[in-house]
Amino acid sequence: MAPLLPAGCEEALAVVDRFYRTSGSTRQSRLAAATTAYQGMMGASLNADGGVYQATVALSQDFSELRFILSGMVSGDHDAVQARTDRDAQTLRDVCDAG
Repeated sequence: MAPLLPAGCEEALAVVDRFYRTSGSTRQSRLAAATTAYQGMMGASLNADGGVYQATVALSQDFSELRFILSGMVSGDHDAVQARTDRDAQTLRDVCDAG
């Protein structure tokens, strides 16, 4: 029998997985993936607590910032935000594996 994941993990990990699967090479596909991920991660954070909650909030902020950069609403370094998103996604995986 598989161990239960901490609250919020299943939904949050699904959002991260979907983001990486749908974020293509074009600005438009990355914007769509970031928008969907932002919305999904906000929902996942409602069911999370502790370290999972902290990771979902960080990822929500990352996806939001990516949306603003990719839509041209703000200037910013997309690559730097993507690198932070990658680190925060790994933190989520680590927190969920530790549960």
